[in-house]
Amino acid sequence: MTTLVWLQRELRTQHHPALASALARARRNRSKVIVAYFHDPAQIIGSANSAWLAQALPQLQQDLRERGGDLWLIEGDFATQLQNLIEQHAIQELFYTYQPGSPFDAMQRQAESVCRRTRTALTPFETENWLPYARLHNQSHKPYKVYTPFFKSLQSRFDELEPLDSPAPEDFAFCLPAPKGLDQRPGSLETILAQPWTQNILRHWQVGETAAWRQWQAFQEQGLPHYSDQRDFPAIHGTSGLSAALHFGHLHSRALLFALLESQKRQGTNKPQQNASQQVWMSQLAWREFARSILWHFPESEHQAFQPKFEGFYPRLETLSDADHKNYQAWCQGQTGVPLIDAGMRQLWQTGWMHNRVRMVAASWLTKNAHIHWLDGAAWFADTLVDADPANNTMGWQWVAGSGVDASPYYRLFNPIRQSERFDPQGDYIARWVPELASLPSKQRLAPPTDQPDLLQTALDYPPPRMDLVASRQQHLHRVEQLKQKKPIA
Repeated sequence: MTTLVWLQRELRTQHHPALASALARARRNRSKVIVAYFHDPAQIIGSANSAWLAQALPQLQQDLRERGGDLWLIEGDFATQLQNLIEQHAIQELFYTYQPGSPFDAMQRQAESVCRRTRTALTPFETENWLPYARLHNQSHKPYKVYTPFFKSLQSRFDELEPLDSPAPEDFAFCLPAPKGLDQRPGSLETILAQPWTQNILRHWQVGETAAWRQWQAFQEQGLPHYSDQRDFPAIHGTSGLSAALHFGHLHSRALLFALLESQKRQGTNKPQQNASQQVWMSQLAWREFARSILWHFPESEHQAFQPKFEGFYPRLETLSDADHKNYQAWCQGQTGVPLIDAGMRQLWQTGWMHNRVRMVAASWLTKNAHIHWLDGAAWFADTLVDADPANNTMGWQWVAGSGVDASPYYRLFNPIRQSERFDPQGDYIARWVPELASLPSKQRLAPPTDQPDLLQTALDYPPPRMDLVASRQQHLHRVEQLKQKKPIA
């Protein structure tokens, strides 16, 4: 008997219930296990995600081999390759871990269809989250649509969290080695990895399970005690930087939660400031659970407004004018003339990552000032973020656009100048990523003088603002009023 463990975004060797269960059964039954990753070039998240994968998969393969196992790397149409593998190797059962959103939903449906055709048992594990999503509901047995009660409910049920299984070292011997041709990085990932842009962004990261645990340990000791005070300042390394490691499953978020709870138990009330930072970071980690829960309960929200009244409120890029297209391109390239936004978009392009507060400000400018659909912004993030995750990306964009689960978001327009004054008051973040403004006095970096266009374009080589922030804000609020009164949107 052979069991297939199909990996999607659970690229680790420990805290892996599906893998541990398959290997434990193989030990009991003296059977075999194939651990495989299927790379379908037609079903990917984006270029930056693919670049990370190009490094993560060989690293995981090496980790498995050091434990006596192996990883099969299979490229091509997913359904075809899966059926071929099942038939050629007489696979009797497929284990996989549920993942929400695109492309995972489609591939999981394909796996169900293939297993029906081949009469292969299919065993899904809903173990990447803290608790099963079907069990997370309010007193009316409806899913939570507001974060605070969701998190309070989670906290009240921490005692229900199950420990995470890790495979025993000797169990990896039951893994079948990858045959020649399935032991190398897929060719399309080699092509991605060879591009100068992907090579550049990967210089900023250490990829893989071992590196992720080192990063967590460093953050836990050095960054976490100050997290609540520093997390909103993009010029400071005040966040964990673990979003990509969590997205790719190098770490299980529940394992980090257990570590936090254990730390709080040891500290008791002796370190209130540190406990406060831990609580804030735990809350941020729970936002990931909330986003995944929303996408599980409402999968259509990945492609349409969570609040139906917002359908049609934002026009898609293909319907807009040349001027709107130029605004979008300027936003992508970090050339909007708004320093904080341009700093964030350039950080994204150069590193594959952007500070979360700056993500919100950049998304607000695109949707509420430039009046471009959040799906067009989400598509750019999906292609360029190494941590691009369908649940997080969807929730973040809909939250900012005002069409998501938040109860009253229409009036929340981030003023990028005010945000700079609060969270980058000396313009250090701006100076790093928009170096043409570094020579200006600190305050002028936040909002270069618009009455000196020659200075901006010649001496600084920096564009003037593409739009008036005050006027575009008023236009957005006017459209919102029309929406509330059910009038045609101008």
